[in-house]
Amino acid sequence: MTQIGANIARELKNLGITQGELSERSGVAASHISYMVRGQGNPTLATLESLADVFRLSVVELLAADSTSDDKS
Repeated sequence: MTQIGANIARELKNLGITQGELSERSGVAASHISYMVRGQGNPTLATLESLADVFRLSVVELLAADSTSDDKS
């Protein structure tokens, strides 16, 4: 779970948005996003898909330990 949280935090920074903005864009509750960023919570596949869509990533990329979306143009 901590890898997902780290990846979400990184992507938030890359997009320059807050957890609240991610919540609005994805439809995922801000509290749930906060839990995931802290390495807690248990996201469903639907939740991961919603977040990945906002980040323009696949779910696999969002979950990957070596995700390097920084290189995307």
